[in-house]
Amino acid sequence: MRNALALAKRILQQFRHDPRTVVMLVVAPVFVMWLLSIILGSPGYKPTIAVVDLPAPMVQALEANANVVQLSADDALAQLRNRDVDAKVAMVGDTLSVVVEGSNGTHNRASVAAVQQSLASMASGPQTVKLDIAYLNGSSDWGSFDFFGPVFIGVFVFMFVFITSGMSLVTERTGGTMERLLVSPIKSWQLVAGYCIGFGVAAAIQSVLVLWAATTLLKFPNEGAMWLVIVITFSMALVSMALGLLVSAIAKTAFQVIQLMILLLVPQILVSGVFDLSTAPHWLRIVSQCFPITHGAAALRGVMLRGDGFSGIALDLGIVWAFFVVLFGLATLSFARRQTR
Repeated sequence: MRNALALAKRILQQFRHDPRTVVMLVVAPVFVMWLLSIILGSPGYKPTIAVVDLPAPMVQALEANANVVQLSADDALAQLRNRDVDAKVAMVGDTLSVVVEGSNGTHNRASVAAVQQSLASMASGPQTVKLDIAYLNGSSDWGSFDFFGPVFIGVFVFMFVFITSGMSLVTERTGGTMERLLVSPIKSWQLVAGYCIGFGVAAAIQSVLVLWAATTLLKFPNEGAMWLVIVITFSMALVSMALGLLVSAIAKTAFQVIQLMILLLVPQILVSGVFDLSTAPHWLRIVSQCFPITHGAAALRGVMLRGDGFSGIALDLGIVWAFFVVLFGLATLSFARRQTR
């Protein structure tokens, strides 16, 4: 028992000499819980519905459950394609035609529920009006897993590449390999580029295998070109790898890599699209746009759920590559600083 107590005392002394670890053990969980309380505490989503030549009583009933804009048929369809509205509602004979955008499960359900509640609130609605629901993207067969599938693909690729690259470099440092490289004639950018190429090949293989499993075994929908999906996931893997290289240049131990992963990755994952932020505070939606996972997930959703081509995802993909360039530069500076010591 004395030996066990002596070992416990040594571990506690290590925590005392490493205040950053103590802070991370307390601050990180509290920060994540605070972020979750904001996201999950947001009010329910109120859809925006474009109505085309609907009777005034029906428009008034809809206004109680949704934000209503009255448009022509062409304008309503154009705004639906641009995702400026969540649904288009028009009267076709005795049938109320509802076309939802289709790529966001939360918005789809809110739009359909708003129409159904509006019909139910009208005295003669359910008896005289038929309801026809169509989807601009996707179909009624898509479930929640299908809508979030692209986000999961991006998140898992990003997370596991980060762990692999960060841990590998820390292992090389503890084994002495990194120190020998740092004192060799190799330049810092060449060192980072070499790691990027090596891990990049592994990341490319991983991306292809993950996408094959997701679309073939798990039956994730993919309405777009598979090569575009591969380009996006590979780009996200490169950003994650550059971030892992930067973290490994800062962290001294594998435990510190895990600490920094919690601090750097968990907030990104929470605001990347796993949760709908439509009703979250405006500042949180702005912050969510400052992370590469958000833009990578948005590009994956655009291709896999809406069938977007390159022009539709060019902005998000460009931002992902901008993150890679910045992180590559920071990692190079970090290794250059270590070489000069």
